[in-house]
Amino acid sequence: MSTAEQVRTPRHVKVTGVLPAFGYEPCEDVGCTVGHNGVASSCGRVACPVCGYGGTNLIELQLVDAAMGAHLRCACGHTWLHGERPLYVVMRAETVERERDHPGG
Repeated sequence: MSTAEQVRTPRHVKVTGVLPAFGYEPCEDVGCTVGHNGVASSCGRVACPVCGYGGTNLIELQLVDAAMGAHLRCACGHTWLHGERPLYVVMRAETVERERDHPGG
């Protein structure tokens, strides 16, 4: 794994305890890293995609639209939506084409 890949995917670390007495332990799966989606590559646990820490350092924030997924905040300050639905962006060229092929609706 190159250095650039290691920067993008931090090592997964399990966090126990409560602030300020967190306990840190590397994931038992050797080489387990955390991707941009906040899921550890080998064990599948939820962890921060920025620092790689997962466990009691994560706080789930309540959202009005629970269907969007879990809004998580890490003790490092990073927040993200875990389990969000993928988005599809419609480009102007697609809407023009649709209007041309289906005039009036």
